[in-house]
Amino acid sequence: MPTLYIKTLGCKVNTYDTHALENQFKALGYDIVESPDLATVSVLNTCSVTENADKEARYLLRRFRRENPETVVVATGCYAQTDSQRLVDMDEVDLVFPNQSKDIVAVATHDFVKRQDNGEPKVQTSKLPSHVKAVSGNKQGHFKSALTMLEADSSQTRAFLKIQDGCNGFCTYCLIPYARGASRSVAPEEVTREVRRLINLGIKEIVFTGIHIGDYGDDFGQENAFVRLIEELFTWPDMIRIRISSLEPRELGEDLLKVLASRPELFCDHFHLPLQAGSDRILKLMRRSYDTKTYADNVALARKYFPNANFGADIIPGFPSETDEEFEETLAFIKSVGLNYLHVFPYSQRPNTAAAKMPGHLPGEIVKARSAKLRELSTELKENYLRRFVGTETLVLWEKDTDSQGRVKGHSTNYLEVCAPQHVAVQPGTVNRVLLKGFVEDLRLLGKVLDLAPVALAAAATEISIEASKSEPEMIGAEA
Repeated sequence: MPTLYIKTLGCKVNTYDTHALENQFKALGYDIVESPDLATVSVLNTCSVTENADKEARYLLRRFRRENPETVVVATGCYAQTDSQRLVDMDEVDLVFPNQSKDIVAVATHDFVKRQDNGEPKVQTSKLPSHVKAVSGNKQGHFKSALTMLEADSSQTRAFLKIQDGCNGFCTYCLIPYARGASRSVAPEEVTREVRRLINLGIKEIVFTGIHIGDYGDDFGQENAFVRLIEELFTWPDMIRIRISSLEPRELGEDLLKVLASRPELFCDHFHLPLQAGSDRILKLMRRSYDTKTYADNVALARKYFPNANFGADIIPGFPSETDEEFEETLAFIKSVGLNYLHVFPYSQRPNTAAAKMPGHLPGEIVKARSAKLRELSTELKENYLRRFVGTETLVLWEKDTDSQGRVKGHSTNYLEVCAPQHVAVQPGTVNRVLLKGFVEDLRLLGKVLDLAPVALAAAATEISIEASKSEPEMIGAEA
């Protein structure tokens, strides 16, 4: 039986795509294995958000070949879209599938494997699909391929579901419109059909993902399509929890918030709102669609509906011409708006973007130092946020993963990562009421399970009051 190893770099959309590819390979008879040395086929789903992501992709592809000279090495994803020529030129790579042909990766690779089994030489006249031309330096048109609805992963208690792909924004630093193409949406009836399938499989939480979810429905002329989609799903009596992976700040409007707040037992109050910079001049240079006031106002509005919500943001330090004072503005703004964690992406010059041609590119050591300062701030913000909840009760959905001590992990609606005590037999896919006791390693919280009887989502609608603990949270060694 053929075997598949697949590794993902980058965002949650790539994670979804990887799960879908796994399902397609499984349907062709492949077993999933944990390392390339065991694999008939080794696939890397690449990212290209920074130059380091490109370098990591090349390193991993070479490692796949080094660990298993006989494996079929396949590159797909964003780097395969923006610089396919570089990957085609690598001796270690057998096949390259840009994003625009990602839907044929499994079938085309399987055909390639069968040809090798029949004695054909491994060297091909082209490593790309016949209808795709190699590009370098991101010099290609803004493609708009069909968005194929692929089945989401159903092996965990939480499933990613991609409802949109691509972006029409063209921020000056960003490759995504070139790597992912124009914005396009999955039809609402296809989304609801897939949600129903996942519910029937026993999934307990769906994470809606996309490159630009706020654009959902624009390509088929439906205004507020995402709001209406959530509104419909919330009418289902057996609907499960939903989480939104990311939204642009201007998309977090009152219409959406009212719908989300109508079923607080279903909506996970966790908002990831890319910020990128806390300086209005830099935001304008980045060609972002908001200023700092708009961002702060939208966070404040969301907090009015969800006072305990967890707010995170992407930040790009070291954008061309960013001054020390403007970087300090960013730090001060992050603190003032009350963000709880940061994803830090040091500015990286991407080919064929407007920012690459701007004056004032900063030395690497400055970008690196600013990135380190932001990561330190992120740790501080996260710890301060978690401290608010120690000594309080919450509801946790347990998952199949465990931590290094073998404790089952789970998440609250507001994305607190909680571990159950080792001696307590909680069941993945169930929700329990827990008392948050204190910290364990990696800023996780240990939860004392108050009742092993699972809580139904309908019962979870009863609000759990969250009051700041008067006692200092402790690092827990011995479990309560």
